[in-house]
Amino acid sequence: MKRLIVSEFQRIFENRRNQLLLAFYLGMIILMCIFRYISPQGSYDGVDYNVDLNRLNFSPFAFYEIRVELIYLILPILFISSINYEQSIGAFRMYVTRPYKKYEFIVSKWAALTVTTFILMFIAFIISTIFGYLFMPNALSVKFYKIQQEFSMSGALLYTAKFFIIQFIIALCVLSISSIIGLVISNSIISILAVIAALVGLSLYIKPFEFLDKTTKYGFHVLSNTAPMSFYITLISTLLGGLLVSIFLWQKKDYLY
Repeated sequence: MKRLIVSEFQRIFENRRNQLLLAFYLGMIILMCIFRYISPQGSYDGVDYNVDLNRLNFSPFAFYEIRVELIYLILPILFISSINYEQSIGAFRMYVTRPYKKYEFIVSKWAALTVTTFILMFIAFIISTIFGYLFMPNALSVKFYKIQQEFSMSGALLYTAKFFIIQFIIALCVLSISSIIGLVISNSIISILAVIAALVGLSLYIKPFEFLDKTTKYGFHVLSNTAPMSFYITLISTLLGGLLVSIFLWQKKDYLY
């Protein structure tokens, strides 16, 4: 299956549309860093902008400004373009008749997309952290949401790294939703629109899924041990359920589907 993962990973980054998405993503990160530099106030809840930003706490609040584009646009397009690739070009039969177990094809897609998502988060972490250290006011220590202790430079960096890991895990829930929809709806454009609609509907109208929209808020809540148990249950259920349902749907596909 290693070859399948490598092949899928190469296809993701050789895709012209994905390259444009990456360029757009990089541009958005830089623009939002500049925006937060001009307006150096952050918010833990997206309502009260009462956090003074400095080099130690800048990165999570810069990410807040790009989360909508990432969750509702970039990731759905990226995921569907991979999940639906063989069906969209009419090569599904040729793809699955290769000498691998059938479930390995969808698992390899998940693996490649998981690594790709991690890379996207790592890029945001690196760019925003470097920008903060170069351009934001100096600080020897900083406090974060509902944590009494003060963080030194190394402690703040570790906190920020954990914050982005949480954002990465939440982003994988988008992969779960995209995978199921992409396997049910073969048309790529309709699939992307369906994923966006599902994300909007779930995050805005179903309370346990609001973390899909308020990703940074839940990042702060997890790190301060104030996240509700429903968050963890929904998160784990979405990830495991999405993978298992995707494998089931893939196994049910025949060569003429």
